[in-house]
Amino acid sequence: MSDNQALAGTLIALDVDGTLLGHGGALSERTVTAIAAASNAGAVLTLATGRDWSMVTWLLEANPALSHALCVNGIEVFHRDGVELWAASLDHRAATTAVRSMREAIPGLAVGAGIGGDFIGEQGIVDLMPDGVGEVRLVEDIQDHLGPGLRDLVLAHHDHVHDVDGLHGKVSHAVGHMSELDVAYTGLPMIEIVPPGAGKHQGLAWLAQYLGIEQRNVVAFGDGQNDLSMLAWAGLGVAMGQAPENVRNVADEVTDHVDADGVAQWIEARLP
Repeated sequence: MSDNQALAGTLIALDVDGTLLGHGGALSERTVTAIAAASNAGAVLTLATGRDWSMVTWLLEANPALSHALCVNGIEVFHRDGVELWAASLDHRAATTAVRSMREAIPGLAVGAGIGGDFIGEQGIVDLMPDGVGEVRLVEDIQDHLGPGLRDLVLAHHDHVHDVDGLHGKVSHAVGHMSELDVAYTGLPMIEIVPPGAGKHQGLAWLAQYLGIEQRNVVAFGDGQNDLSMLAWAGLGVAMGQAPENVRNVADEVTDHVDADGVAQWIEARLP
């Protein structure tokens, strides 16, 4: 997609935290207006977030122009009316084995899980979940709840709140040999266990095919480690101005900081 190509016929995927929402979880009126204008110009717009469905319904209500939502880092694809169109599943038997291995290798590890439309977690997950991201249903031991319909595991540790890369390394060392799962970043101070090959790129590729939109006409915006695969896969990947260097290096373009309405600026520059 060239810089001056019209928005008609494009699929625009928008990360949420740090892309649509600035510090404090604020959604600017300028961004809402720009999203509506892009839709009116012929673009299809979707959220692409690590959050689950229950955590993004308010964003869809605030932005009627958003037609879909990729949730749980692309593992689930929803229409804006709440109908689940597609989902990947994590082998719950492999997940049970992985939890045992990780607990042995990383004492103090807390585990949560997305099962169907619910997010459940042990006390450590509840304690470390950032404000405003969503609610966690507390369970004593996650292993008592793993079964069919498992979407992902979410892992947190008090010693790694500010060292997610370190936690990623420990988890990868413990279970990286298991072909039934992948280790991924969540966009939160947590690590995720997902089905093999999963990521925002997978959900976005499915949605593009479902809508009949070619990869070269897909634009993706993001700012975090969990956006890397989506930015690389899209015909045009756009990193937010505050994104770390490795995210900006993967993207084709860099727009302004989220608190300067970087998404809105990019859209406005391409309106008819």
